[in-house]
This record gives sequence, C-alpha cells and structure tokens, in this order.
Amino acid sequence: MKSPASRLGNSVRFIIFFALAIVTTWLRNMTFDQNKISGLFGLLFFSIAALTLLFFIRQFNLEKRYFSDRLNSLSDVFNNAFGFVIVMFLAVGGLTLLIAWLQVDGKLPVFSQEATGFEVVDMGFWLNILMSGILMPIVNQYLVSGFFFNYFFRVESHLNIVLGMLLSGLLFALLQFQPWFMPAFLQASFGWLFALSYLRTNNLTVPIFLNIFSAILFIVLG
Repeated sequence: MKSPASRLGNSVRFIIFFALAIVTTWLRNMTFDQNKISGLFGLLFFSIAALTLLFFIRQFNLEKRYFSDRLNSLSDVFNNAFGFVIVMFLAVGGLTLLIAWLQVDGKLPVFSQEATGFEVVDMGFWLNILMSGILMPIVNQYLVSGFFFNYFFRVESHLNIVLGMLLSGLLFALLQFQPWFMPAFLQASFGWLFALSYLRTNNLTVPIFLNIFSAILFIVLG
C-alpha cells in the first residue's frame, strides 16, 4: 500500500491530496470573500498552501522513479514538442480572451469565487495574482495532472488517454468551486487542455505554466 504501484495506496494518497487542495482553495476563496481581504484567512492560506506545495513536490519527486520513463525534461520538450507548446499557449490564451470578452458582454456567466473590483494599484490585485494566479495553479496541476495520471492512468492506451483527460478536466473544474453548469464546463475545458499538454509532453511544468498563464490573464482582464 505504501508503494505507488498499489492501487489502494494510490487511491488513499490521492484522496488526501485532493482534500488538501480543496482546503487550500477554500481558504483562498475566504481570503477574498465579498471582495474584502481577510488577513486571518490570508495567513491561513499561505501557511496551508506552502505546506501543501512542499508536500506535493516532495512526494512527486520521491515517487517519480515509478513512472520516470514517462517524464521528459524541459530540454526534451523544447526539442521535440516546441511547436505543440506554442499552439497550446495560443489555444489557452485565445480561449481565455474569448471567455473574458463574452463575460463582459453578458453572454456568458462570470465565474464564481473570483476576486474582482481590485485595481492594479491595490494590494488585493497583487495578492490575487500570487494566490490565484501562481500558487493555486501549481497545487492544481500537481494534483490533476501529475498525481492523477501517474496513479490511475499509467498504462498508455487510447481508452486511458480519453478517459484520463475527461476525468482530469472534471476534477480541475471541481477544484474551481463553480456551482453552475456553464462556468463549470468552461473550467473543465481548460482542464482538458492542461491534461492534453501533460500527456503530449510528459512534463508537469507545461500544464503548470499554461494554468498560471490563463489564471493571471483572467485576473488582468477582470
């Protein structure tokens, strides 16, 4: 059960990791509840987020020997999939811009749990960049890309690729706390793109930076 080769152990570990991500997301949301910054929840967020990230990174590095044959270095990615990465950044950026424009135009519902109303000169804007734009994407991608695929979809097959991408996107949407169908579906669409980028490059850095890029772009456009 202690080995990442154990299905039961993987399931238990993933549930614990998922709970940590949920708690971290909730603390982020409470920090900006009603567009007012809560110092207490902000402090709790940074404490839990730091511990969660350190734990995720340590655990991933310890366990990656079990799936090291599937991981590529960044140099491998640039040498073999540079064009794909560029296309993914254009796709994620284009989708982000389209959704933001349609939300401003009132044709799409806005995402819930988003901190809006802060100007660039406000501390809340930069706090949001750090929390929602950088730290949460790293937590999310370690969970829904790094651990998820290597725990449950390690064997490569067409069925595993499709099913893994579908479930990874849905998990990503679940972590965004969207109560309505359309916002949740839009978040799942980003999750599917992030999952595709991980499966194509076999490098966790790619979906992390794609997620950070999209999150910061949404904050700036908001």
